[in-house]
Amino acid sequence: MAKPVKKKIDPRVKEVLQKQGFDWQECLWDCHGTWVMYHKYIEIAAAQNKITYDLHEVEFDTKNKIAVVKCNARLGDKTITTYGEAAPHNCKNTYTAAMAEKRAVDRAVLKLLGLHGFIYSEDEIDETKPTVETEAEEWSEDLLGNIYSLVHHFTDEKVKKEFWFSLDPVHQEQLREMIAEVKEEYEQSSKK
Repeated sequence: MAKPVKKKIDPRVKEVLQKQGFDWQECLWDCHGTWVMYHKYIEIAAAQNKITYDLHEVEFDTKNKIAVVKCNARLGDKTITTYGEAAPHNCKNTYTAAMAEKRAVDRAVLKLLGLHGFIYSEDEIDETKPTVETEAEEWSEDLLGNIYSLVHHFTDEKVKKEFWFSLDPVHQEQLREMIAEVKEEYEQSSKK
């Protein structure tokens, strides 16, 4: 029986990934002929390119585990709007709000970099990923600020908890430190 042939990577994808300083063999994996990018590399690319975005709740139904997030993202003078959705029929995870947010942001970043359609985010693929043993990298201050703002605007406590428990310990600690700093700044400014 012949071995399946991996789909070739478009040279434009390799060029964009090289500009980011990524080795395509580390940041991509082949999912049955579809090239998929690990989420952490998409976050790194967003930070390196100073991509900014605003997230808006479209739908959060915690009872039925349905979440839809709208993402307006900018890279220079280029702006796109896209959505991320998560529900039991397209997401095996219980933290659908966090997954919807990741899907929206990942799609936006890939679109702004000209990669969407050539590759997809790992969070859009409902497949088992190859395991890669890596330690969680700390988030940049900008990314941490964006995440803090997003969580701060969640109105449903259950959604906040789902998001919190979807984080690994490294990122939970980073958010704890940021929250403590924000509280301390607020207390100091209110004393004046």
